[in-house]
Amino acid sequence: MSLVNVFRSSLFTMMDLTAAINESETPPQRFAELGIFEERGVRTTSIFIEKKGSTLQIVPTSPRGAPGTPMSTNKREGREFRIPHISVTDEILADEVQDVRAFGSESDLVGVQQVRGEKNQNMAMSLDNTLEYHRLGAIQGVVLDADGSVIYDYFDEFGIAEPDTVYFDLGAAWAEADGGRIRGLIGDVKNNMRRALKNSAVRGVHIMCGEDFFRDASNHPEMRETYLAQQEAADLRGSDALDIFRYGGAVFEQYPGYGDVEIAPDEARFIPLGVPKLFQTVFAPAPWFSAVNRIGLPRYAMASLDKTGEKQIDLEAQSNPLNICTRPEVLFKASSAADPG
Repeated sequence: MSLVNVFRSSLFTMMDLTAAINESETPPQRFAELGIFEERGVRTTSIFIEKKGSTLQIVPTSPRGAPGTPMSTNKREGREFRIPHISVTDEILADEVQDVRAFGSESDLVGVQQVRGEKNQNMAMSLDNTLEYHRLGAIQGVVLDADGSVIYDYFDEFGIAEPDTVYFDLGAAWAEADGGRIRGLIGDVKNNMRRALKNSAVRGVHIMCGEDFFRDASNHPEMRETYLAQQEAADLRGSDALDIFRYGGAVFEQYPGYGDVEIAPDEARFIPLGVPKLFQTVFAPAPWFSAVNRIGLPRYAMASLDKTGEKQIDLEAQSNPLNICTRPEVLFKASSAADPG
């Protein structure tokens, strides 16, 4: 089968590729598993976010060219955010489809579909990893690009002071007489969150920990017995959840990151749970004619022939997500160190 005929098959239409990459089975990233971020698509490549009091609200979008939504507060309190664009590429070489046939199949296209599926899955995993990286930034208030440059610092964007660091001082000596000092710190943070949210209900707190922070916390005398008891119970259930435990009305978890997608080893991040629209992911449409003015999807994919039409099929996959915390003042950071002040 010629490369041109392969390309002209239904396997490589934008609609089919996009449907396939959105259906790709990729290992779920941690924030997706927890369901912290509410997801929705928009029709535009940017959104307005207005500040009502201390609340940041995403303004409803309208199709490109349509009248904008009037700001209900002083315009100086509104911000326009361009939605970041993430793109990865790959190719299917002519040699990769030469004599390709799936085991037990008489159809050349079945084998080609497998090659396409592998490429799609690899690109989808790269997009998902980047999405997780951006979400990790959003729970810290600063979303970074792959090179470490700042995409958005939400504290600066909205003139909101970052909360003071909570120092756990996990290396300090401890005795029974010291009582529940760490429990008290957690309670203080939860109360500060409620005040920042104007007494909105916080249904729970998840503390995502760096590697050293989690090790020191789980070995701290105040929490050690609780940790061991929960791990023993997990063992009896046949669970592999060895890096998570509950204490003081909060869940401590060692963040399962790697490479650049990680929390600093001696730090942790408090994540309030159950607050509507606190963490949001907004997907913009791809910059392609077939996607214009349509609700954005989590992923897109398309294909094109190289200039000769004989060597390869070029693949592109992309996602256009904006990840944001609409109440940055609740983003508390913890350190395992002692308070330097």
